Amino acid sequence: MEATFSSGRVAFAIITILCCFTSPAIACPFPERNLLLDFKAAVVDEYNTLTSWQGFNCCTWRGVGCNLRTGHVSGLYLSGYKLKGNNTSSLFQLAQLEHLDLSDNLFKGKFSPPHNRKLKSLTFLDLSFAGYVNETSLGSVREFYVSLESVSNLVSLEYLSLAAVNISASKEWGEAVGSLSNLQKLHMSDCGLGGPIPNSLLNLTSLLHLDLSENYLSAQIPAWFENMTAHLLSLDLSWNNNLGGDISFIRQRKSSLSLTNIDLSGTAMEGRIPSAVGNISCLEYLRLRESRIEGEIPAATGNLLFLQILDLSDTRIEGEIPSATGNLSFLQILDLSDTRIEGEIPAAIGSVSSLKSLDLSNTRIEGEIPAAIGNVSSLKSLRLFSTSIEGEIPLSIVNLSKLVSLELSYNKLTGVIPPSLDSLSSLVSLHLYANELNGTIPSTISNLVNLRSLWLDSNSLSGLISLSVFDNLTRLNDLYLSYNHLTVNIDSTWIPQFKLSYLGLGSCNLDRIPSFLVTQYDLEYLNLSANSIPTNIPSWIWNLPSLYSLNLSCNQLTGSLPSRLTLPKYSNYVDLHNNSLQGALPLPPAGAYLLDLSMNQFNGSIPTDIGAYLQNTEFLSLSRNNLSEAIPDSICTSDLQVLDLSNNTLSSVIPPHLTRNCSFLSVLDLAENHLEGKMPVEWGNISKIHTLKLNGNHLRGVIPSPISKGRSLQVLDLGNNDLEGTVPHWIGKLSQLRVLVLRSNHFHGSIPRQVIGLPNLQILDLSGNHLSGAFPSNLTNLLAMVNASQNNSNHLEGYSSTGATYANQITISWKGCDVEFVKVLFILKCIDLSNNNLSGSIPPEMGSLQGLIALNLSRNHLSG
Repeated sequence: MEATFSSGRVAFAIITILCCFTSPAIACPFPERNLLLDFKAAVVDEYNTLTSWQGFNCCTWRGVGCNLRTGHVSGLYLSGYKLKGNNTSSLFQLAQLEHLDLSDNLFKGKFSPPHNRKLKSLTFLDLSFAGYVNETSLGSVREFYVSLESVSNLVSLEYLSLAAVNISASKEWGEAVGSLSNLQKLHMSDCGLGGPIPNSLLNLTSLLHLDLSENYLSAQIPAWFENMTAHLLSLDLSWNNNLGGDISFIRQRKSSLSLTNIDLSGTAMEGRIPSAVGNISCLEYLRLRESRIEGEIPAATGNLLFLQILDLSDTRIEGEIPSATGNLSFLQILDLSDTRIEGEIPAAIGSVSSLKSLDLSNTRIEGEIPAAIGNVSSLKSLRLFSTSIEGEIPLSIVNLSKLVSLELSYNKLTGVIPPSLDSLSSLVSLHLYANELNGTIPSTISNLVNLRSLWLDSNSLSGLISLSVFDNLTRLNDLYLSYNHLTVNIDSTWIPQFKLSYLGLGSCNLDRIPSFLVTQYDLEYLNLSANSIPTNIPSWIWNLPSLYSLNLSCNQLTGSLPSRLTLPKYSNYVDLHNNSLQGALPLPPAGAYLLDLSMNQFNGSIPTDIGAYLQNTEFLSLSRNNLSEAIPDSICTSDLQVLDLSNNTLSSVIPPHLTRNCSFLSVLDLAENHLEGKMPVEWGNISKIHTLKLNGNHLRGVIPSPISKGRSLQVLDLGNNDLEGTVPHWIGKLSQLRVLVLRSNHFHGSIPRQVIGLPNLQILDLSGNHLSGAFPSNLTNLLAMVNASQNNSNHLEGYSSTGATYANQITISWKGCDVEFVKVLFILKCIDLSNNNLSGSIPPEMGSLQGLIALNLSRNHLSG
């Protein structure tokens, strides 16, 4: 906690509070009463907070404090009154005013005390969040201004808070503030301050608390700043993204052991935490999250016996958690998430008796959860999400009776879910998904009556479970059981006591869409994928008032869909792929960011006005249906990233301006259709496309040269068409290219040396053409094929976003048969030049391609 900035201020506050709630013997002077009434008349009091401002004695009015001896108005406490107005000038005439708090109001105009030093007694001024903020289409506009030049005349100020106040027009803010030599606390968070920290702050020799957070300060921490920290109790420079320097400036000398709070989060501070930080014996809060610090946590942090918060999350911190952390008996929050911390959780963590939150998520922590964790009886949040923790969930965890959130997902936990978890009666969130847990779901979970979030998906849980087992969980909001080995039973007449927002029952052996869902008016997310549901989609599902994400993919759904899909919420997600839906293709719901209707039996044409409904769409897949006729010009909209229309019977030409409006298109797959004519000359934003597949059509002519600008291209598949001409030499400029397939066309001429110079190429298929000449000898430039040591599990980039996946599928000739690879692993390295007219010797450099697993040079005129 921050130390009190002045013992005298405490005494004044107590006296003033007494003045606010007792009737003083001496009434306030009549002129001061009139000044307050003038202020009341100048403001709009929508919440009637100033109704007591009437009568003779203003010392009895709400929010007014008076000096008990003289009756003069000495304090105004109007924080949070939500007053509106643009004239506070009458307050500047209250000559005996010592304390003025106008924070959290809705004032407009300019706060500018006169230069006549009328407010010479004012020691406390709080204008934080005092201004009206106008929300416009261009952003937020603050309509309350503070003149720092005027505030600098308030020479007695000891406390000044201007958080979220517009003072950005005051260029010399440091000079103005630096003249307030009595200042003990300066709070200027979110004031639009820019540039380096001004050296005029050195004049504030009485300063105890400095908060310049959430501004635009830049440059390096000045060298003199280390001297300034010598008398500070609290330092907050957080969320100044361009403020840099070495973290070592926080090392302390004997004269500066008083620091209790250091917050440098969200800055560009770098370097290692100095061991000397352990000398700051009174330190209570150390926050360095989202900075650029690195190295190990010094063991000396174990000397910070009063430390309550240690937040080093999202930094480059590495190494193990010091066992000396067990000395920090007052520590309440330890957050090392999103770092490079490794090793095991030290058993000493069980000695941190005050710990309320432990977050080691997204780290390299390994080993088992120590049984000693059960000794931390104060723990409310335990987050070990996405680490390498293994073993069983320790039974000692049931001793954490105050635990509210338990997140152990994305680990290697094995064994069963302990039935005794029902001892955690305060538990609100239980997240165990993406582990290797087995056994059944214990029925005792139904005793966790405060539970709102239960995520058990992606494990190896098995057995028969009825959803009615969760009936006691009346507060349950999200339930995920997908992708286990469960059989979920739902009685057709059952209506739950809870109202869900999120439900995942994918791969749960359901045989129908549960009828109770019609009662779930708050349902936003529904996943019933990979079941065996053979029915039609009920019409009521499109009318659930809160639904925005619907996944019914990989079932046996039949019937047709409404002519227009409707979901009530904008930016929605609809995945119905791999079913037996038929009939005309429906128009998508407005604002859908994902629509996947692939692998069904839709027929007819794509609606010509489909683009009008795709204004927010990022992913559109209509592949593997029976769609015919032309591709509409409107289908490629500005936000589209994936367009997959492959494996249909679409005909006519590729629209000449198809990609003109696609600013973010990364995948265009029109393969295996009946498209004809020449490839378009215009390719819009080709530079962002990484997958272009037009294979299996009837395209003719040459490959247009604008494709040479596709510097992000990784897959270019134009095979099985009627293309002609020579293989363009500019393909060698496509340095990211991994897959080049031009098979079964009419290309002639030699193979350009530039193509053999592509360093990332792993699949080259030029078979079935009329290529001639010698085989290029610069094979050692095919570095991906030379290298045989790449990770075998990595595969070629496709597309993956929230709930949406496009996997590159490539057909190659393998041992005389065409084989389709659904995932193109990096280990798959092939050259197929068969069925051409190549001549000459096979170059000896072919032996250097150590990673090559398939080579076909048959039906040529090669020797050697």
